[in-house]
Amino acid sequence: MVGLTRVLKEARRRRVFRTAGIYVVAAWVAVQVFSEVFPALDIPASAIRFIWLGALIGLPIAIVFGWFYDLTADGIVRTAPAIVVDNADLELRKTDYVLLAALAIAASTAIFQLSERVNEQGTLTERSFIGKADSISIAVLPLENLSGDSAQVYFVNGIHDALISDLSRISGLQVTSKTSARAYANTTKLIETICSELAISKIIKGSVLRVDDDVRVDVQLSDCASDEPIWSATYDRKLRDVLIMQSDITRSIANAVEVALTREESELLARTRAISPAAYESYLRGMFRLEMFTPQDMRLAEDLFTRALEFDRNSALSLWGLGRTCRFQLQFGQAVPHEREPECRGYQFKALAIDPDLPQVHLGLALGYWLYDYDWNAADASFQRALELNPNFAEAYMFYSHFLAHMLRWEESDLNIQRAVELDPLNIFVLGLYAAQQHLTGRLGRAVAELSQLHDDVPGFGFGYDVLWYSNFKLGNLDAAIEAAKKHFSVTLGMPNVTDKIERGYAESGFDGAMLELGAELEILAEQQYIQAVFIAMPFAMAGDVDKAVEWLETAFEQRDPMMPYISTIAGIVKIADDPRFAGILEKMNLSLPENSIGP
Repeated sequence: MVGLTRVLKEARRRRVFRTAGIYVVAAWVAVQVFSEVFPALDIPASAIRFIWLGALIGLPIAIVFGWFYDLTADGIVRTAPAIVVDNADLELRKTDYVLLAALAIAASTAIFQLSERVNEQGTLTERSFIGKADSISIAVLPLENLSGDSAQVYFVNGIHDALISDLSRISGLQVTSKTSARAYANTTKLIETICSELAISKIIKGSVLRVDDDVRVDVQLSDCASDEPIWSATYDRKLRDVLIMQSDITRSIANAVEVALTREESELLARTRAISPAAYESYLRGMFRLEMFTPQDMRLAEDLFTRALEFDRNSALSLWGLGRTCRFQLQFGQAVPHEREPECRGYQFKALAIDPDLPQVHLGLALGYWLYDYDWNAADASFQRALELNPNFAEAYMFYSHFLAHMLRWEESDLNIQRAVELDPLNIFVLGLYAAQQHLTGRLGRAVAELSQLHDDVPGFGFGYDVLWYSNFKLGNLDAAIEAAKKHFSVTLGMPNVTDKIERGYAESGFDGAMLELGAELEILAEQQYIQAVFIAMPFAMAGDVDKAVEWLETAFEQRDPMMPYISTIAGIVKIADDPRFAGILEKMNLSLPENSIGP
């Protein structure tokens, strides 16, 4: 006790209690201020706990400072000794500077770490568009394959996809997209957890059993709050009637959740016809292959859709499948756009003539008008028609948001990308395109943060390195821009040999040198294979070689490179923004450069 008493007396003499008291009052004031500021910055109230934590971490730092030092009009001095002597030297010594530096580093580290946590909370809020689950929000979990035959996975996935598509066309429902729903295949999570993660109020489970041409589907609709079944049914049909069965299931679910169908929705469900079993089989196999996204699988998908049309030349879905495959091949640089685009468009128009109410077809037409024709009015109308026919079409909202950004309609762009994330919150492509939309609207730091987190969470995910390349370049993070450029060409475009040129140029001549080396190498490769001209123009633009950049952008315009509509908003093009030839290209496309964007 004597020792403790001495310590307390010494602490009082050294004014430690006064220092601690001042610190506590200042921390309390800071907490009150941040409590008011956070809501205005769209940072959740829960983030205030990090301010409290910072205050607690800072208290021992303040106490240590108060024990050894005093603040005076002349600055920081050492605390006077208990026995005062004449001419006591209170100036700071080397050891004092070391201790003060250590305290400053500790405080700075704590502040940095806590600010990162607060920023993460803010990012989560920006992405938490859903809020509370709507009373009619619903998800269809992956259907169980009761056949035990792994070769039937494509068929079960097809039934699952079709059921989601039919439900999505009901305007009174909010339906989770298939990619996010499929994340729960073979899950052991509780229904309560799934409902919370997807922000839904109703959930559908089921199974599929196929024996030759006989199909049985069991479906159960449950309430998330109670995990109690609301409705269940078993459907036995022949394969030729499987689409009719899906429409019957959709109507039954709508009745069970007491959602009134509009007249148009009722007519669409009633219009479903019997199909050719062989054609539908080939169509489902084609979709299964197409979603593998490899060049080989795309060719197999093309063959399967063509075979489906041999069985049923009026299969609108198969024609749409061919058009979608064709467009994917253009997007992935597997064909020259101006050579294949008329073929892609032809499939879409044929499908439209057979089924004018197929939302996928209207989306396909919108993409063509937008990325190849530069017909902005037609693209806008087709996007809107696709969303009228399917108000839960996450893919359409996703691409429409990018189109709107090119039209400089920032707020509408934000609303549409938010809707896409609401409907498909676990789809990494949706999240990647959300980050790209942040880039398009000028929020470069946020785009970098989102994509970096996505690549950490999903190793090997190849999308978005071009956005990281452009954004980091604009932000002045040249080391990060170089790394992103290397990943873009090696991972996304499958050109690993190019990275050597980038590394050598950067080591020898800095960023501009790396970009010029890259551009020169791409020019050589372009003589041997098709490379999207925009990606050749970009390094020249970044290095300030305006002539080369404009030359390749003119080539991209002639070839109808699908990246061309992006040139008005991507940050990497800034070094040629004032060139009259570049302005001429924009004028031919009827595009404008943004005077400003939403924010950093």
